[in-house]
Amino acid sequence: MDEDILYIEQFLGGDEKGFEMLVRKYQDRVLNIVHSLIGKDGESEDIAQEVFLKVYNNLRTFKGHSQFSTWLYRIVVNAVYGFTRGRGKMVNDEDAINNSATTYKGPRDNLIVKEREALLHKALENVPINFKTALIFKDIEGLSYIEISKILCCSIGTVESRIYRARQFLKGELLKAGGEAV
Repeated sequence: MDEDILYIEQFLGGDEKGFEMLVRKYQDRVLNIVHSLIGKDGESEDIAQEVFLKVYNNLRTFKGHSQFSTWLYRIVVNAVYGFTRGRGKMVNDEDAINNSATTYKGPRDNLIVKEREALLHKALENVPINFKTALIFKDIEGLSYIEISKILCCSIGTVESRIYRARQFLKGELLKAGGEAV
């Protein structure tokens, strides 16, 4: 039996430990997805907490027709879409960009990495949220097209199209930032 199902049954049986185990297992992934989509550390944490509150309050409605992670990621997507609708556009977070550079051999290498990451994050801001979501689930989270289609409630063809369009948007934004004609 799936570990997630055991945790869910434990929680539904009255033992809070089951929910705690689900949070421990998924909290980093949820936070990473939210942060990849909106870019704000504090707001990402708030949205992640909101997601787990929704899971806590609605876990009884999970039917088990799909994997728990698919159900959870759908909640994440809904929370992020709700946030972005309320804000009107994506936000950027210079601190997150500056703190995410991988350590390399020297200051010059770190600077180059930070500049590339900043350029990529800036370009990602301009990718429409529905395209960006599919791209992040595929390229950052490593989910399959089938999993993404279940999370986004659309066909595999739509997922493929969104990923392709996200990459085209990203390419265009990066070319513009680099001073090349698109």
